[in-house]
Amino acid sequence: MVSRLCLTSLLLLLSSAVFGTVFSGRVSDRNGLPVPFATIYVYEISSGVSADDKGEFRISLSKGSYTCEVSSLGYKRERFTLEMVNEDIFRKIVMQEEVYQLNDAYFSSKGGNRANSVMRKAIARAPFHREQVKSYESSVYLKGTMKITKIPAIFKIQAGKARSNLMLNKLFLLESHSLISYQYPGSYNEQVKAFSSTIPSEIEIDNISGVTRTSIYDKEFFGYLSPLATNSFRYYSFVYEGISNESGRVVNKIRVVPKGGDSKLFRGHIYIVDDTWSVSYIDFTAKGTGITMNISVNFNEVKPEVLMPTSYAMDVTVDLMGVNAQGRFNSSVTFSRVNEGSASRDKAEELSPDSLKERSAIISQNKTQKRSIKQVKPLQRLEIKKDTNIKRVVDTLARLRDTIYWAEVRRLPLREEEILSYKQADSLKSEFKRVFEEDSIKRVNRSTGNKILDRLLFKTRFKAGKNLTLGYSGLSGVIGDFNFVDGYQIGQELFAKYEFSKNSAITILPALYYSSHRRELLWSINVSASYSPLRLGNISFSMGESSADISNNSSISPFVNSYASYLFGLNPVKFQSRRWMEVKNSIELATGLRLNTSLAWHQNTPLENANLTSIFRHIPLPNSPDNIYGATSQNNTSLFYTAALIYTPNYYYRVVEGRKRYVRTKYPTFSIFTRASLPSTATSKSNYGMVGGSISQRFKSGLYSSIYYSVEAGGFYNRSRLFLSDYKHFRSSDIMVTENGFLSSFLLLDNYRLSTPQSWITAGCEYNTDYLVLNRLPFLNSQLLYEALHLKTVWLPERDVIHTEAGYSFGLKQIIRAGVFVGFDGSKYSGTAFRLEIPILTEINR
Repeated sequence: MVSRLCLTSLLLLLSSAVFGTVFSGRVSDRNGLPVPFATIYVYEISSGVSADDKGEFRISLSKGSYTCEVSSLGYKRERFTLEMVNEDIFRKIVMQEEVYQLNDAYFSSKGGNRANSVMRKAIARAPFHREQVKSYESSVYLKGTMKITKIPAIFKIQAGKARSNLMLNKLFLLESHSLISYQYPGSYNEQVKAFSSTIPSEIEIDNISGVTRTSIYDKEFFGYLSPLATNSFRYYSFVYEGISNESGRVVNKIRVVPKGGDSKLFRGHIYIVDDTWSVSYIDFTAKGTGITMNISVNFNEVKPEVLMPTSYAMDVTVDLMGVNAQGRFNSSVTFSRVNEGSASRDKAEELSPDSLKERSAIISQNKTQKRSIKQVKPLQRLEIKKDTNIKRVVDTLARLRDTIYWAEVRRLPLREEEILSYKQADSLKSEFKRVFEEDSIKRVNRSTGNKILDRLLFKTRFKAGKNLTLGYSGLSGVIGDFNFVDGYQIGQELFAKYEFSKNSAITILPALYYSSHRRELLWSINVSASYSPLRLGNISFSMGESSADISNNSSISPFVNSYASYLFGLNPVKFQSRRWMEVKNSIELATGLRLNTSLAWHQNTPLENANLTSIFRHIPLPNSPDNIYGATSQNNTSLFYTAALIYTPNYYYRVVEGRKRYVRTKYPTFSIFTRASLPSTATSKSNYGMVGGSISQRFKSGLYSSIYYSVEAGGFYNRSRLFLSDYKHFRSSDIMVTENGFLSSFLLLDNYRLSTPQSWITAGCEYNTDYLVLNRLPFLNSQLLYEALHLKTVWLPERDVIHTEAGYSFGLKQIIRAGVFVGFDGSKYSGTAFRLEIPILTEINR
């Protein structure tokens, strides 16, 4: 141990001799209190050093004279000179508080308040500042820390108790040093020269160096709408709080206030330099659901009238669902070369209108020019390939850098807790790896911790060979669905999957259950195979005999129907016995153009309820559908085919691990479809033909809102012989709880009432927004909460029947939402209902 300390001391001495001396210090106010995250900028090397939360900093400098400037929000910028000789220098820097004056002399406004005038000029100037620098080279030092101080018991169980306890109250630290070369408009080449971390490799971390690529002059800054975006006046209010004189420059202090709420917006201050309308400081707070992020960015003049960010400081506080954590991020940037664009000065004059109308006109003209350019392109590439403009290369020695190297590049002194984190890193990583492997075994397939018991109780998948996976649903899956025609279904589902390659596999799902009331075996075999991954090919074959929903299109899943029947005696799904064989295929004919086809044989037999009640003695309704055409379930056989052509224009996609994944489009999805039986003269066999088409789209209607709409129309061109199961059925969920019904289902309509053998038209629209009514209340303002307005209608022209529903819903995204809906039959009020949508039920039932 002593020898290691001696060696460390020797290396530190050598570092001073080889790399120069260290300038360090502490920044405080007149009362001796630290000024956290103050920036010390050294002009000769174009380097900004950010102090830590205690106001302390350090930087290695070679011999020579330096001009330094210390700055921090709320304090006067101060310059001082420094003479580095042969010894380290420690300096106490005392900052004076800045007083901002409400002075009219420095600018005038033709209309509106002062803050708006300043911000309009800054917004108009933003493109110039974004494009001002043609290229630069910089050295970036990053340091981040993280500590979790509280984890609730339920999360410990989910993540693994031993692993959670190992992470609790431990400081995790990472540092990096990179050389970055930038070329306008967006080419970044990063060489990671050094990287050090006490975070176990089992914990995935993002590339934090990307933080320095975000710009306040872009539309989004740190993932939030920038106050300098062209549409910022729709979402922000600006308050003028005075001016100050900083190194001969007049700086305007503007308070930024969100209009609707702050879950997607910044709150804080932005400091705008007069005449150049560039940013001098940023001090923002961003609040999400249980997460508060404080961001401070300091800009310095790296060349005359070229202000660039030289230091970043970010504090993150997490207080979400019982989890408490703190994180801190600091970055110091040293610019070694900065080249301005040759036409930047002229361009600045062109893009500085006092009104945003001129700026909007310029943007509109540019968009028109871009559209005209796109029109002459012979072929538009829709594949989104990896961004080659951003390259990141990690030096082979990055994780092997010694103390001498880090002493040279480190811009913040290590705190005692951080030094301790490094000392304990190796033992912590070893222990975490051991615990991670143990917890991973315990958590396979929902687990008790006992491997044998887990495989008996729960749904299990296990490797039976290199490419073969087998499984079964376990004892917990022995009792399947419950309904009033079968009673309990008792049996088991098996699983087998053989992978020919990473994107090509065949899956077999045999199932065998016994109906406790009908005393019959219910069985099925489903075989599916994926192929042609770049065309998303899939072919499947299924056959069996079971109780099936008459409509085959209900939005009420067997899982929800089972519990509704078992607990409350509700049986919204009506069943018939079905024997079937079916083959399906789905393949892309071109990008965004998909063809789905199938051929099926069904033999249907009516069923009646058993003499069963719910657990609370509720008596169910008969197993006979209510239909306006008077149709009932009958013995019938049908041999039919389906075909659907679905097209989404300009559908951009990525190829991920050899398989196509669609990402986005600005256009609707169009489809045409048909379903028809093969001709037959037998009275018990179906003889019909149906065709239809639809259009649907979801698009952003604002920063906080989106709109989804769909329209479908169709009809039967052959009505020779139709049974109820052949009708066109509309997705309905006329019970309180649904898994995914608010968007596409009617919520006050019986599953079978409007099922039709004639023509139909349906239309629906959903408006989602983060700020409508309840979310404007401060205690409900959250990124997870959203509100929606709903409108749906179905029209049967030949029967002159119209059913319409309108509603309002509010809830947590992807978890739960509640809604109130009103129904009308024609113009007549038909009822009001409260509904719950719980999408996580889909995950629970997997």
